Amino acid sequence: MKHKFSNIHNFIIPFIIGIILFWSAFYLSENFIKDKIYDFMVAITAKKQVSKDIVVVAIDDQSINKIGRWPWKRTSYTDIFEYLENYGQAKVIAFDSIINSYGGKDDDKEFFDRLSKLKKVIPGMFFSKQKAYFINNNEVKLENIFKKNFSITIVDNRPKKIIKNSKYLSTSYALKEIMNSVSGMGSVLSNPDEDGIIRHSEPVFYYKNSYYPSLALATFNKLRPESEFMLDKNSLKIKNNGVKTVNMPLHSGKYGSYNYIKWYKSNNNSCEYPYKTISAWKILESYNNIKNKKLSLVSKEELKDKIIFLGVTSTALKDIKLTPMSSDYPGVYIQATLTENLLNNEFINKFSNFENIIVIFAMTLLTFLIVFNLPALYSCVMSTLLALTYFSFCLFIAYPNNYAPDAVTPILFVFCAMLIGYGYRYFAEDNKKREIKHLIAKYVSKDILDAVMADVDSSKLGGKRADVSILFADIRNFTSLAETLEPEAVSGILNEYFSEMIPVIFSNKGTVNKFIGDALLVIFGAPVENSEHPKLAVKCATEMLKKTVEMKEKWQKENKPLIEIGIGISSGIAFVGNIGSDDRHEYSAIGSTVNIASRLESFNKLYKTNILISEYTYERVKEIIEAKEVDSVCVTQNSEPMKIYEVKSVL
Repeated sequence: MKHKFSNIHNFIIPFIIGIILFWSAFYLSENFIKDKIYDFMVAITAKKQVSKDIVVVAIDDQSINKIGRWPWKRTSYTDIFEYLENYGQAKVIAFDSIINSYGGKDDDKEFFDRLSKLKKVIPGMFFSKQKAYFINNNEVKLENIFKKNFSITIVDNRPKKIIKNSKYLSTSYALKEIMNSVSGMGSVLSNPDEDGIIRHSEPVFYYKNSYYPSLALATFNKLRPESEFMLDKNSLKIKNNGVKTVNMPLHSGKYGSYNYIKWYKSNNNSCEYPYKTISAWKILESYNNIKNKKLSLVSKEELKDKIIFLGVTSTALKDIKLTPMSSDYPGVYIQATLTENLLNNEFINKFSNFENIIVIFAMTLLTFLIVFNLPALYSCVMSTLLALTYFSFCLFIAYPNNYAPDAVTPILFVFCAMLIGYGYRYFAEDNKKREIKHLIAKYVSKDILDAVMADVDSSKLGGKRADVSILFADIRNFTSLAETLEPEAVSGILNEYFSEMIPVIFSNKGTVNKFIGDALLVIFGAPVENSEHPKLAVKCATEMLKKTVEMKEKWQKENKPLIEIGIGISSGIAFVGNIGSDDRHEYSAIGSTVNIASRLESFNKLYKTNILISEYTYERVKEIIEAKEVDSVCVTQNSEPMKIYEVKSVL
């Protein structure tokens, strides 16, 4: 029962620690590490090969300094639009801004008139999931224009719950004069994660039972007007003339459906942002030069057939976003990046929670298999290599090919599994050590046991030649005595006899090697070396004899049979260690020293003695004992005669 409890105890503690460790690692990764590692991965593996067809016209700090304080007159925008469309012959002009309020009457009239003559401008709009976040005059009229002119047809096969989660409750619209003039509009909304970093975007916005594109999708639709759209839980598919050209992976949940942005680096190491950028003041200056028949600063070749994004990059105007690429990334470059994702059909395939769990489980299981099946050093090296291999796979293979598994949680779980595995092994080995200690305690004294357990290597339990003393003790005529008693009585006598003798042996640092019926074989000087082993053996023998006298007095009162014992002791070299097969072996001693001790014990009957020792033992203990020489005998066949001595007492 105690053993079973110990096994359960050794399992429960690592299990509880494991739950705590895994939960802590998961919490730490989810809340503090995973997104940061994702940002690092997508930034370091971002491609430098950006489209040369995309150009950003930036309302930057230089433009503010050149043109004057913000906001500019609205006709300045039409100057830019007209130059880009009429002179530059751009394919499309995406305006990363919202105009939803009136300005000066004359300025507005000119702006609306000139805008109505342009065909390639796509301004921005904005959505909110808060009801009445935007307050619009003539809401119904604006909604009708908005839906008629800018909604797109989408086959939505997503679950109803996802569609409901995607619903937006209000929009900024734009001025009706603008909505009646432009050929497209798109949302410029970018929803950051909880840490404020933009990692994903929504391609489609669901508002009042209709679907509206993002600015990037509206730009794509302008370039490919025959596009057909189909939504499902995991993707947005776009077909042109029946041929699928885009398959955008989506993640759908409580916030709707969104895709992760594939980021790009600049081709030019001296430029922080990826696309060719022209300051807006140069466009305005070029427009004025053309009207005054002067040379323009921006040539037609730089703009022809380009996809132009016009937006604010000036830090003072606050359209600066946090992204994995930079902490001050203008929103206009995000819109340009999203458009290139669509045109290239190139997106981040971020692993779902289920896929990441599969990876985590596989890595954790593999680590446990390594830890429990290899030696500690090898398993530590192999587990560490497993973690490094996985991280290298993510860094050099997965992320460069637009697949984004969780790059850190599986590694944290590998190290947690190592800690748990080694912890379990420690508890299991500690339990095994206790079991071994409990087992050995039945055969050796506490002092020897402590020495063996403290330094197993020094005791060399594997086997060695050692200088030892061997003690054989046997009950005289026990076989004939046993024949006259019931088996229970015989067992009782032996148990009581051994129970009295074992403490005497242990107190003298002896190791009980084996019980042979009513006989005992005891080793002194092994498994822990002790140069005093002959003295300890002789002292033990005299104490055993004294204990036998005490037992006889007790048994005489209990009407039990009285016994006599004979003891033989020999000292010398013997082989001590594990003897047997791989499946079954025991710690024992073999050699002539053992044989001599056994024969000396049997000679007690012949010489009517109780304790006989060899001359080899006598020479090493003669100063502490009272003894007499008994005879000179050949202990074994073909052996030289050897003196034997009877021990009378220990001085």
